[in-house]
Amino acid sequence: MSHIKQLNEKDKKNFDRFSKFPGEEGNQFDKILRTLNKINKIPAILFFLFLLLLTGLLTLLDVEKWSFLFLFSIFDAVIILLLPHLKISFGSYKSQVFLLLLLRSVFIWLPFPINLIFQLIGSLLVLYGFIIEPSKIKVTKINTTIGENKLKIHFLHLADIHLEKFSIREGKILKIIKDLNPDFILFTGDFLSLSHNRDPDSIEQVINLFNLMNSLVPVYYVSGSPAVDLEEIVALIEDNISATRLQNEKLIINKNDNEFNLIGVTCTHQPHKDMKALPALIEKDQINILLYHSPDLIYEIKKEDQIHLMLSGHTHGGQVRLPIWGAFFTGSLYRRKLQNGMYRIHDTLLYISRGIGLEGMGAPRVRFLCSPEIIEWKINF
Repeated sequence: MSHIKQLNEKDKKNFDRFSKFPGEEGNQFDKILRTLNKINKIPAILFFLFLLLLTGLLTLLDVEKWSFLFLFSIFDAVIILLLPHLKISFGSYKSQVFLLLLLRSVFIWLPFPINLIFQLIGSLLVLYGFIIEPSKIKVTKINTTIGENKLKIHFLHLADIHLEKFSIREGKILKIIKDLNPDFILFTGDFLSLSHNRDPDSIEQVINLFNLMNSLVPVYYVSGSPAVDLEEIVALIEDNISATRLQNEKLIINKNDNEFNLIGVTCTHQPHKDMKALPALIEKDQINILLYHSPDLIYEIKKEDQIHLMLSGHTHGGQVRLPIWGAFFTGSLYRRKLQNGMYRIHDTLLYISRGIGLEGMGAPRVRFLCSPEIIEWKINF
C-alpha cells in the first residue's frame, strides 16, 4: 500500500467565521481565475500587440532581452494553440501565455547565455507540462486489508474528469476500465470544466461517457464543487445517465454474500455543515465507505463514526509539484496539509485523487510531476 500520512485531530479548524469557501463562486481563487479569464476575451491581434508591449516593459526595452522574451512567448502560444488539435485541452491560450510570460520574465535578467539556457529549459518544461504529462493517466494500485478479511472488493476510484470536449484522456479511461474489469467504479465529482459546465455539447459528451462507463461496470457517484458541478446541470446529467447518484444517501451493496455500506455526502465545501448529514447514513455493523468531493471533511470525522475509507479528489494534487516540497497550492481549506495520496486519522483511511482533467477558465492547463490518476483498489475487509 502507498505511504500513509498521519493526520492529527488537533489540526482541525473552526470555520464558523468563514464567509467564502473553496469550490464556491466568489472565493479568492475563483476571483483570480475569473480575472485571468478576462484576458482570454481580448481579440487575438490586440493580445499579441499587448504581448509585444509587455515584453518590452518587462525588459526595459533592452532589445536583446526583449527579442528573447517575445519569441519564447510566441513559442508558448504556438504550443498551447496546438492543445485542442492534440485533444489535450480546449481552453483559450491567452491567459496561459500571460502567466508563462510572467514566469519567464524572472529569468530574462540573468546574464547571457544563462538567460537563454533558462528560456530553452522553460520551453522543454512547457512541452512536458502542457502536452506530455496531461496526456498520461497513471493507474495507482492499492492492495490492502481492513478488518476481518471476510469481504473482498475490487473497484476503481475516479475524480475530477473536468470534461471540456472528448479528449485522449476520456478514451484512455474507457480502455483502463475494460482492461482492469473492476466490480464497480466510484466517482467523487467534477464532471465538467469551469469553461464548459454550461456547454450543451460538453454536457452531452459527459452523459455519453458515463453511460459507456456504466455499460461496462456499475458506477456510483457524488457531485463535485458547486461552482463546477452546477446543480441544475448535475440534475440534467443524473436524468440522462444510468449511473447511481448518492446525494446525502447510503446504499447497501452486496458482494459475494457480504455487504458494505456506500455513503455519498454532497459537498458544499463547508465541511462543518456537510458533516451533519453523515451520522444518519452510517451503518455501525457494516463496512462504511464514504464518497465526498473535498478531502476537508476528514477532520470532522470522529473515531466513533466508524468510517473505514473516505475517497475524495478536488485538489488535483496541486497539478504542479516539486520533488520533496510537493504542491505549491491546493484548493483545500487546510492548504498543503491535504494534497494527494493516502492519509489516516483515527481508524479512517482517506485517499485524495490527483484527478484526471484540468480546471478550466483561467487556470493553468498544466501538470508537472502530478499526472492524471485512476486508483485501482483491491481490499480485503
